[in-house]
Amino acid sequence: MMRLGRSWDVPDEFWLLWWRSRQLRTLIMRAEVEPAGKGPAGKRSAPELQRQVMDQMERYGRYPMTGPVALDLHFRGAGRNPPGIHRAAKHTLDILGTALPGCERPRRRSVLYKDDRQVKFLYADLDQTWQPDDSENGRTGSVFIVARRAGDVIADLCMARRLDREGNDEDDESPFASPDLPDDPEPGWLTEPGQVVTPVERYLAEASRFHYVTELQEAILARTDASLISGLSMYLEGLASAELPEQLASVFEESQAASRRLLLSDPFTLPLPGLPRTAGESERFVQLIRDRLEEFRSRWPLFRSLLVPVTLTFLVVPPEQGKDLDNIALTVLPLAHEILRPHIEPHLLAPSYPGEPEPWREEALARLRSVNARSVRAYQVIELARSPQDPPEGTLRLALGAHSHESWWYRAASPPDRLRRHRYGQNATVPTGNVDGIPSARWMVWRRPACRCRRAGRSLSPTARPPTARRSPSAVRLWIAW
Repeated sequence: MMRLGRSWDVPDEFWLLWWRSRQLRTLIMRAEVEPAGKGPAGKRSAPELQRQVMDQMERYGRYPMTGPVALDLHFRGAGRNPPGIHRAAKHTLDILGTALPGCERPRRRSVLYKDDRQVKFLYADLDQTWQPDDSENGRTGSVFIVARRAGDVIADLCMARRLDREGNDEDDESPFASPDLPDDPEPGWLTEPGQVVTPVERYLAEASRFHYVTELQEAILARTDASLISGLSMYLEGLASAELPEQLASVFEESQAASRRLLLSDPFTLPLPGLPRTAGESERFVQLIRDRLEEFRSRWPLFRSLLVPVTLTFLVVPPEQGKDLDNIALTVLPLAHEILRPHIEPHLLAPSYPGEPEPWREEALARLRSVNARSVRAYQVIELARSPQDPPEGTLRLALGAHSHESWWYRAASPPDRLRRHRYGQNATVPTGNVDGIPSARWMVWRRPACRCRRAGRSLSPTARPPTARRSPSAVRLWIAW
């Protein structure tokens, strides 16, 4: 990954090219397989999922990743009683590792990576679309996979941090944008003791409070996300900075340690016990997690009833012997579902108007009885590097955030239009053709590469193909220079 400490004062076109070079390395795949956990259904679908992923990687000339990985898994469950999101993610992470017997191919003994311990950034969400009237029969379940180098994700987060610090990235799409808190509600007819209210007045008061709490929870969770993304970007930027003179090294080391402490001490970040190192510590680990979650509910009455879909984020400093990220969610998420009781469609819990039947609500609630209604919509796990001061058992933090259908690193990826606004102002746009000799992002997404590009006239059409990822970095830079 490119060092960031002394490379900011360069032409803006450089950042566009650097961003696009990272996008060329992104793997985007889709497997038409129903999400499954470990069990009979998972064993039946595993070979097909591996074949589809390996077919797509062969088509694009890519081989299993050997370094740290950032992985986004988007599950779409079209069947009844789908697996829990943590079980689907655990099974898929195992399937994307070593190829099953009969699925091996020349130079492909693994599917996406060698070992799931390579995954340092993990995001998983589950969309449960089963309908009792068979209206979804024409659509099958699927697994959408986005795999990137962890170094590319770190570069995107650092670039987003740089843009934010320059003060030119104040739009609503910024991952650091913090929404305003809603104004306090004003229905005063239930505040007076002994006040007699009609059913309609009671409904209006309850509905007003429901929507106020919903907006307040959304705003607080979104602000928590923005704070944590900022802290994570600041911490990673310190790790990626260039070598400094000796007299400044200690100052920047203290700053990096402070940003790490800030990241792990957010008010809405639950400090969970250290990860178990032996089999005998598992029961105590589970009990301590239960106690911490109950303490969070008692300390923050606003979140005793979650009225918005949520994403849980785990910040992990692994123990000395290491830890698979998927095993953390496999232990903690069932307890979070039991105690925090999140809901995938909490708008259905809004008060009903008195005397009016709502068949649509009854049908929707009946559908939820056949899916995992009390569940988070998504979760993500981020592994932080160990430091000499970390305890042997590691550190684990849990944060509640708003559900946005995207991982933090996806939101922080700096697209060309934000970089253009950084240079030309908030009203700048990026046309669909070439801009200042730079091809637009419309065709720069990861596609099947051709064997070679035509150099006649040194012009590239929107349908041109980049060189294969197997080419050397110098070949890729040469192609970009064209």
